[in-house]
Amino acid sequence: MSRSFERKIIYAACVWQLITGIITTFFYSFYMKGQGKETEGLTYVQARGIQTIFDSIYSFVITYGMFFIVVAILNFLFTKLFMKDNTVQYKLPIAWIVFAVICYFLTDYISLLLCLVAAIVALSKNKAIKRLVI
Repeated sequence: MSRSFERKIIYAACVWQLITGIITTFFYSFYMKGQGKETEGLTYVQARGIQTIFDSIYSFVITYGMFFIVVAILNFLFTKLFMKDNTVQYKLPIAWIVFAVICYFLTDYISLLLCLVAAIVALSKNKAIKRLVI
């Protein structure tokens, strides 16, 4: 039985996660960094304090965006390496459920939906493949 539907769903999730990670890392982080530069009319200590806060926010945003990129790459590699046609998959749907939970905590509901759909379809195809083999 073909597993192309799950592959397409996960590849769509990977593309979405990659785009989100790139936008967060390269565009939103520099926007946040620039917000800390507007310190006219403040004393040196106040300007330095604001700069420190925005540097911390910048570091958090970079880490957040890189996490999306890492999850996208892991999803792509797991799907490319381990998703084979006509085989029962147990570990990969569980990994997609784990990625869905991670996406829930990252508030990325599109990836959450795509990963859960792929996991449910993969688990339901497992039953069909088991029946074909028996």
